[in-house]
Amino acid sequence: MNLRNMFFFFLLIFGLAACGGSSNNDDATAQNTTSSDDQDGDGIVDGSDNCPSTANADQKDSDSNGEGDACDAIPTQYSFDSKFTAGESAVSYTGQTKRHVMIDKLTDLLVSFTSDQAVAAQTIIDQLNFFFRFDGGTSDSQNHEFAITGQTVTPGPLWSDISTGKSLSGKIAGEDQEAHILGGEFFGWQDGADTNPTPIELVDWFFTQLATEVTNGTAPTVVTADTSDTDQLTDLSYIDAVGRDYRQLIQKFLMGAVTFSQGTADYFKTNFQTDNVQDGTNPYTSGGHDWDEAFGYFGAARDYNDYTDNEIRGNSGRPEYENGYHDLNGDGLIDVRSEFNFGNSTNCAKRDAGATVATDFTAQAFNAFLIGRKILNDNADGTLSDAELSAVQAQAKIAAQTWEKCIAATVVHYINDVISDMSNFTNGQFADIANFKNLAKHWAEMKGFALGLQFNPESPFRTGEVANIDIDDLKQILSLMGDAPVLADGTQNGVAFTGGTAQYEVDLLSARSLLQTAYAFDAQNVENW
Repeated sequence: MNLRNMFFFFLLIFGLAACGGSSNNDDATAQNTTSSDDQDGDGIVDGSDNCPSTANADQKDSDSNGEGDACDAIPTQYSFDSKFTAGESAVSYTGQTKRHVMIDKLTDLLVSFTSDQAVAAQTIIDQLNFFFRFDGGTSDSQNHEFAITGQTVTPGPLWSDISTGKSLSGKIAGEDQEAHILGGEFFGWQDGADTNPTPIELVDWFFTQLATEVTNGTAPTVVTADTSDTDQLTDLSYIDAVGRDYRQLIQKFLMGAVTFSQGTADYFKTNFQTDNVQDGTNPYTSGGHDWDEAFGYFGAARDYNDYTDNEIRGNSGRPEYENGYHDLNGDGLIDVRSEFNFGNSTNCAKRDAGATVATDFTAQAFNAFLIGRKILNDNADGTLSDAELSAVQAQAKIAAQTWEKCIAATVVHYINDVISDMSNFTNGQFADIANFKNLAKHWAEMKGFALGLQFNPESPFRTGEVANIDIDDLKQILSLMGDAPVLADGTQNGVAFTGGTAQYEVDLLSARSLLQTAYAFDAQNVENW
């Protein structure tokens, strides 16, 4: 047999062998998938696709569990079932809600004060300390009196129905742990008997100043261009003669030194790897509970993403959402632990709503809270992988930094308001009494919020992540603001301010520029917030 014939002989033999199997085997071979198959057509082969049956070209896996978000969705509400107790929620942050209610009721008290020489200053301080140094042993049995017009609030009516014990003073930076005064240094306020106060000492000084204003029988004398305006602030005894609104200073400072400090410097710094185990017999882990407490201090309702920005801020919207709360479970009650937006969660919405170039601080913060909590709950009965632990820590950082952006953007907003108030001065005089009131209010909000920026370990002023920005820049911002506004006559805290109001405006614009750089805010937003 020549070579040509041998070649065709072997072809024949191999061809017969290949056809020798059954037709069933042929069908089976044709239907087998291979490593190059892509059944969902998203361009990712099945062997590498984290959602092989659901198209997701981005392969996004927010919780780092190996399953893409497209087939392992992140929850849309802050609601997680217990891994330990069937039918129970794993979420709990009642103490944080109680402190939000305390700040709210303290603010109501501040607004209620009118000048009254018949009242002793210590009586005023004691009334303030009812909320600040709340004594659960004697006060938990009293009604909390938190009310929403036209709605029934739950839990209640007693303070203990929300949570037992708790106080604001026990959780202010430096009181529960000295480490919560970051770097061992509280800065930004010089006025008063102690030029280096701790946060709690500053609150006490604010209380003393306010009590003096209420009980001294005099109101600030304000020289106005409108001589027909004779209102001398008898209705606003929480403003002193140098233009400090203590109602705003106290409320805004507590939001930073208690809620923001606790959320970022305490609960987000939990060792989630070791602490994600059951907390005694509770339906949650210690780590999951700490995460909840950070969320509680942020103050958002559990369906926060379902609100528009205007609804969160209680400005407008759908009837069931438009006032900043929503009956999520449809029981006809508003649960302050889950259905009401408190604190800085509303500031995020205000800044989003007021942005010229769109921002979405609300979704960024809330989604970070959701993703981190899902990871912890999914692994409540086991150990977090390195990837999952890194994801939790990354989401904590996103939440903390976005939360801070909301505060910083609010400081920018009030810098703009103060500058606008100053533009109404006429020949060294206030335009009218309202001009003085507005300046005092806006300056106090600016300063109160700005003091809180020092309490976050993930602040751009501390991490070194922004070129040429460090903690000295934040100190400079607070110094430029001073401990009182510059008034229409060019004085600050009773002393002539070098350069007068024109220089103070320059100083505030410098502070604003530093904030813009630190947080990478869009220039148009900084101009218009």
